[in-house]
Amino acid sequence: QRKVIYKRRDQILDGADLREEALDYLTEAVDAAIATYCVSEFAEEWDLDGLLPEITGYWPTQLTMERLKECHGTAEVRQLVLDEATDYYEQREQELTPELMRRLERQVMLRIIDQKWREHLYEMDYLREGINIRAMGQKDPLVEWQREGFAMFGQMMTAIAGDFVKYVMHAQVQVEQHLQQAVLEE
Repeated sequence: QRKVIYKRRDQILDGADLREEALDYLTEAVDAAIATYCVSEFAEEWDLDGLLPEITGYWPTQLTMERLKECHGTAEVRQLVLDEATDYYEQREQELTPELMRRLERQVMLRIIDQKWREHLYEMDYLREGINIRAMGQKDPLVEWQREGFAMFGQMMTAIAGDFVKYVMHAQVQVEQHLQQAVLEE
């Protein structure tokens, strides 16, 4: 786990382009929201009252309840939401410029990884403290610790992706005037 996180951090610090990854995370966020709120093909079973605030948490959506109700099937809802998400991302990229968007993505990703990694390490320490109780339940503490630690790592990676999308899509970027001037003079 440590190798995965530190390798990822090194890639980001070396200036990795996170555009494709950002679009993948965006798709994952949309898929997770659709899977949660549109669990069947029948529109009567959809929770659009839950879906709309969920996607608004990821980006400032322009979709309306009426537009979502017009969809026939979860695939159509998914495509509608994903198209809007992708359009919004590309619009932000044009507004900020691709170079600034890549810098924003790297900074956001580093902060989220650092925060989530620290939280994960604290959780692993907490898990280690309580894992010996499993021996009383006739379970191998080492195996249980590894199994639960792996599951927690997967949850952390999912949380990193979700937070990344939320922050990148909502971040307000302010460029200081004297920095712009210095760049222009060079």
